[in-house]
Amino acid sequence: MGALKGSISFSKFYVRGDLPEGFRDKFVERIRLRAFRPLTVEEDAEQRAGWCSIENPLDCELDHGKIFFNSYLNLGLRTDRWQVPAALFKAHFAEAEREHLAKRGREKLGRREKEELRAVVSRKLRAQLMPVMKVVDLSWNLEAGVVRFWNQSPRAHEGLAELFEDTFELDLVPESPYTAARELGLTSEQLAAFEVLKPTVFHAESTLGGAL
Repeated sequence: MGALKGSISFSKFYVRGDLPEGFRDKFVERIRLRAFRPLTVEEDAEQRAGWCSIENPLDCELDHGKIFFNSYLNLGLRTDRWQVPAALFKAHFAEAEREHLAKRGREKLGRREKEELRAVVSRKLRAQLMPVMKVVDLSWNLEAGVVRFWNQSPRAHEGLAELFEDTFELDLVPESPYTAARELGLTSEQLAAFEVLKPTVFHAESTLGGAL
C-alpha cells in the first residue's frame, strides 16, 4: 500500500538529527545491509522485515537509482510472515503425534517431545506454503526532514521506527499538534504557552439524556 498506488492515507513523522556528509552513499550502504531477506523453511524465524524497492517488493537489490528521486528517499518496508492456518496445523500435528506414539508403543508424549514434533510439523507445512507478504511505502523529503509512511497502525509505526533508526541513525518523531507547532519555528515563549493549552469544546453538551 502506498505512495505510488493504493491508499492516499499516510502517517507523518519528523526526522530528528542532521544528515551526515556524503549521506547518500552512506545511506545506500546501510540500506543494503538491512534489505529484506526471504524467510526459509529451515530457520525458526516466524517473521522478517527489511527494505525493498518502492516500485517492486521483490526487488531487494537496492542502489542509488532505486532509492533516491531528486530530494526524496523512497523505499518499501516489506514484512513476510509464516501464517499456517491453525486448523491445518492442528490436524497435521494430531496425525504426526499418533504415528509417533504408535511407533514407540506409548500413550503420551513428553513436553519436550511435543515441542520438537511441533517444529517438525511446522517446517513440513511451511514447505507447502508461501509466507504472507505485506509492503508499506515510505517517502522521506530529505530537505524538509519529513517522512510519510502509508500505514496508520501503531504496531507498524513501532516496526518502522526501529528499522529506520537502526538504518539511518536518526530519530523519528510522530506528528502531533505539539511537534507540528515546533516545526513552525515558534519562540520558546510561544512553545511554553502551547504546552499548557487545553482543548476547547465548540458545541454545547446535549441535555437530551437528562431530559429522558
